[in-house]
Amino acid sequence: MVRSLLIIILWISTLNASSFEENCLTCHSNDFKFKMMMKKYTLRYSSENRIKESLFEYLKHPTKETSVLPLGYITRFGLKKKTSLDDETLRNMVDIYYEEFNIKSKIY
Repeated sequence: MVRSLLIIILWISTLNASSFEENCLTCHSNDFKFKMMMKKYTLRYSSENRIKESLFEYLKHPTKETSVLPLGYITRFGLKKKTSLDDETLRNMVDIYYEEFNIKSKIY
């Protein structure tokens, strides 16, 4: 019974990781970009809830005012396009992103 439960949990976590790869890493393949973004979100919003909520809102409705990127970066590369993911999937992707790249867990 325990073994079956463990296998199911591992399988589900693999699905989430592959969804993150499919939805996020196809365009943002470089970990450095994700680490840089998390640093900027952490500096501006500090708490896990505020970071996740602001990232969710930005991905739903990207604007220059809500971006954490410098204006020069936005001018050069433009704003991210509005996500086509549904809210539940997007929240799941934001959770995975936070768990993978949150810098607070890396501080010893």
